[in-house]
Amino acid sequence: MKIRLGTLLLTSAALISPAAAQDAASVLQAADKAMGASAVKSVAYSGAGTMRYPGQSYEPNGDWPRAPMTSYSATIDYGSKSAKEEYAVDVAKKERGGGLAAPRTTNFVSGNYAWNLNAQGQPNPQPTQAELREFIITISPHGFIKAALASGNATIEDRYFNRLDQTVKVIGFTAGKYRITGEFDKDNLLTRVVTWFPSPVMGDMAIEVRYTDWKDVGGGAKFPFHIHAHQGDHPLNTGGRNWFDIRVTDAKVNVPEAAITVPENVRNAPAPQVRVASQKLADGVWYIGGGSHNSVAVEFKDYVALIEAPLDDARTNAAIAETHKLIPNKPIRYVVNTHHHWDHLGGIRAAVAEGATIVADDRDRDFYRNVVLAPQPRSLSPDRLSQFPFAATGPGTLALQTFTDRATIGDETRVLELYHVEGLNHATDMLVAYLPQSKILVNADLYSPPPAGGNLQNVGENAVVLFNNIKRLKLDVAQHVPIHGNPGPQADFERIVGPVAARSRPTGDGG
Repeated sequence: MKIRLGTLLLTSAALISPAAAQDAASVLQAADKAMGASAVKSVAYSGAGTMRYPGQSYEPNGDWPRAPMTSYSATIDYGSKSAKEEYAVDVAKKERGGGLAAPRTTNFVSGNYAWNLNAQGQPNPQPTQAELREFIITISPHGFIKAALASGNATIEDRYFNRLDQTVKVIGFTAGKYRITGEFDKDNLLTRVVTWFPSPVMGDMAIEVRYTDWKDVGGGAKFPFHIHAHQGDHPLNTGGRNWFDIRVTDAKVNVPEAAITVPENVRNAPAPQVRVASQKLADGVWYIGGGSHNSVAVEFKDYVALIEAPLDDARTNAAIAETHKLIPNKPIRYVVNTHHHWDHLGGIRAAVAEGATIVADDRDRDFYRNVVLAPQPRSLSPDRLSQFPFAATGPGTLALQTFTDRATIGDETRVLELYHVEGLNHATDMLVAYLPQSKILVNADLYSPPPAGGNLQNVGENAVVLFNNIKRLKLDVAQHVPIHGNPGPQADFERIVGPVAARSRPTGDGG
């Protein structure tokens, strides 16, 4: 039987007495002394290990793709609530699935500001990442002790774990909207943190971090030399997914100049907002663009089909609103989901709340029904479907239609054809959408056209797979419409990708 520590703590926290709160303070003070947390103003550590790409698995319910981190370093300054992490990835050894495997990544956070460095080494604002990175500071080893002591609401329970055959002390406290719990060993060292963070796909998503192999690092402080984390646990799912694993080789506390200055362009960056810019591609077909992830609206006689509900509620609700503006007085009956990666999946709950039927590859059936569209806790960031759950429980309303090879949506007005993409290492369930009347092909993550007449710096494997599938299916394409980027002509696609596909074709393969 799988016992979920976090759920037990949440349901029993109200029963804890004031005396238990005092006991919690005593344990935290003992842990503070054992770890030297109060004396730690900053920490810097480095090592190597493994990272994974959350929500980018090859199969809908599979493990997230893994890549070796040849080096990792991080600095945290608790006074300024700032942090920096830098890691290098062996791109050649990244497992199949999604996620951009950049050779080197540098991330920052300071207060409410987050950014990274672009390819030219310049600061790139990332305002949507600030909350999570600040949260990671809070659940860091010494950050947990500091936050729990400062909260004034910490409570304690003794819990027996059968798998360990031992009883451990578990401290729980609330920081803002977050409930955070931690386990301590007999030496009062923090060994595990369990908490929850909002996800458009998983709802109140569990995050677990394990701290082991504690060592003295000077200044009366200790630091864990093995850090392992996973996330994505769900009551109806098979369990969490590994996130990262680091073997620390060096750690120091109270390092000089650990505080991070926020670059001017980051401080002055506009607040994030959902931007929609639509354009008509053909009769009855509109591109709902304006963001990093876009959609395509297709009009039929009595209804509309929307291709892709990406990112989250905000983006997809904006795409839905724009579709109603462009095509008034017709319901959105179908929403086509290209594949299960979280950045392309995060808005389908909004589509279901709209009353639409989700159309996807048959490989998605169990994960979508049992996890994504199932009733689930969403207290940290309620979405449209969780606020109106009856929209997904009435007869015929929780609609998920899947297919294995090809499917068609259409009437006497026009036809929308859906095809499974064969031979792809990015996602096993990938589909493309084809409109034969206008000769438009819609794809996600396979090919983003350059400006008219331009070239791509690199032609990736995904584009070659798309080229081969177009030939296999004998599709007469005139225009490529990507979920990422802007539309472009088939002539450019043939000119750019065709030669690479020809070189990639095995000898003797006539197709």
